[in-house]
Amino acid sequence: MKGRDGRRWRRLVAWARKELPPVCHICGRLIDTTLPVNDRMGWTLDHRVPIAVAPHLAEEPGNLAPAHRGCNSRKGANPNFRHEAPRQSRIW
Repeated sequence: MKGRDGRRWRRLVAWARKELPPVCHICGRLIDTTLPVNDRMGWTLDHRVPIAVAPHLAEEPGNLAPAHRGCNSRKGANPNFRHEAPRQSRIW
């Protein structure tokens, strides 16, 4: 495996951007694909099962899913991550 800078990885990212729906698999909200990649609400490709847990699934298309950059960063390498909705300041 060359890592996330090899030709195969770039092809997987291009395939995912084209074929997968732009919905974050972590929070379930729509991803604005026009945002820059470094924006926290921008599109990234996440590994459902983290590479740290299963390195052999790193380039497996079934293990890849779109996510917001912020959601992906919060999830990190935690395989048991659960997204929690933001808390309201008070009950309305």
